[in-house]
Amino acid sequence: MKFHKITVHANSLGVEFIQGVLISAEAECFEIVDPTDLQELLDTQYVPFDYVDDALLETKDEEAKVRVYLADNSQGREKMQAVLDGIEALRGETEFDLGSLKTEISETDDSEWADNWKEFFHPLPIGEKFVVKPTWEDWEGKDRIVLEIDPESSFGSGQHETTSLCLESLEYLPLEGVSVLDMGCGSGILGIGALLLGASDVLAVDIDKNAVDIAVKNATLNKVENFTGLCGNTLSDKDVYEKVTSKKYGIILANIVADVIIAMAPTFKKVLEETGTLICSGIISPRKGEVIQALLENGFALTGINEKNDWVAITCTKA
Repeated sequence: MKFHKITVHANSLGVEFIQGVLISAEAECFEIVDPTDLQELLDTQYVPFDYVDDALLETKDEEAKVRVYLADNSQGREKMQAVLDGIEALRGETEFDLGSLKTEISETDDSEWADNWKEFFHPLPIGEKFVVKPTWEDWEGKDRIVLEIDPESSFGSGQHETTSLCLESLEYLPLEGVSVLDMGCGSGILGIGALLLGASDVLAVDIDKNAVDIAVKNATLNKVENFTGLCGNTLSDKDVYEKVTSKKYGIILANIVADVIIAMAPTFKKVLEETGTLICSGIISPRKGEVIQALLENGFALTGINEKNDWVAITCTKA
């Protein structure tokens, strides 16, 4: 898949402003290279000077760079324009010195890094019922449900604790004939897993169009039906919000991040059936208390908390 790469040059303060632009544009995939970080390491002697690559030393007096990667599709082009408009607005900033804000645009593709991760992705048993495997690997066992996933550039291979915690929680729930909302679907692994366990239909939602496309492709790969992908931000897009809230769900899967779960708690309460279950994951341990508090304040009752390597999944029902 092709991507547009935007490189913006700035000083360290400018990098902070640029990150604000990226957040507003919902451009999540970016990297920051700031020579002042290297200088700080050298000044504090956290890294001995002799161990620093000469090529890095040659860049220590250069401006920082922010590299933004946007998919070459309609959503990516919209985000690119929003980023460029935001950078142009920063150029009008007169109160602060933000650096040159020089911008370069180029094209790249995922051919190299899209394949490199494959050597680390092998069949992975999860919980008591699932084995997650890529298409190029075989699984000889017959005692597990095979969930075939090619995540490509989206999140969700089952190897991360947030995903495995969700699948482990999901397999103990009565799913036969249940409607499922998969919020922040990534590769579609959780929604597809629910269908393989007997769910009647899944609405898979993600703000990244590329992720939704990959999720739908993975659903076809697993030969499951009634899997619908929806791209958009439920918190800010009225049309998406109305589509999500047009029905109720017996199971809601929210493998996102703490802040989004907290913000969406009222929506989850609205669309969850009276006897339904909400599974929240993507929560780092230090944020567990905040998420629990938000869920309790919005009328949920906790039924389970699973933790693995500083990641937390919370299962709850309506109080």
